[in-house]
Amino acid sequence: MPGKGNDAIRPTAWILLGAPAYKVPMTKKDKIAFIKSSKRKSHVYNDLQRYSDQQLNDLIREIVQGLVRESEIIANAYINGYR
Repeated sequence: MPGKGNDAIRPTAWILLGAPAYKVPMTKKDKIAFIKSSKRKSHVYNDLQRYSDQQLNDLIREIVQGLVRESEIIANAYINGYR
């Protein structure tokens, strides 16, 4: 019977478990949109169409690693009372 027991948590369990609901590869258009929305690589915006998928992946990886580093710095500052 839906809504009872474990069925009540299944639709959102993937959020808590960290597993994606579905996995769809990013298209080149998606990758370019992500890079542009990051506003971190403005010097490459005009040439993104010429980048290979691997170059776009590397650029996205660099952006995400920068975001993770910034988040760690903010979290550590907060924990240490510098906020």
